[in-house]
Amino acid sequence: MTELTGRDLTRGKEEYTEAVVENMTTNQMRAYLYQIIYNDVAVLSSEDFAKKVKRQFGEEFYDELVKDIAGKTPPVHVRRELDAV
Repeated sequence: MTELTGRDLTRGKEEYTEAVVENMTTNQMRAYLYQIIYNDVAVLSSEDFAKKVKRQFGEEFYDELVKDIAGKTPPVHVRRELDAV
């Protein structure tokens, strides 16, 4: 069996990645992406999590997220769906 090395190995990995993605359903893609994003924040402290959310979406989004979790308003995704109606 021929082993790939260097640039050929990199090309093989890229081709494999493309093939995996092309053969995934939309639900599989979403689940996989969800897991990657969750793993990125899973080990963060409360302070680091707050910084990350604020950096990505802003202070207002973080404040709304905190309210959502406290049960004071419907979850963010539900409000967005309702706003679209």
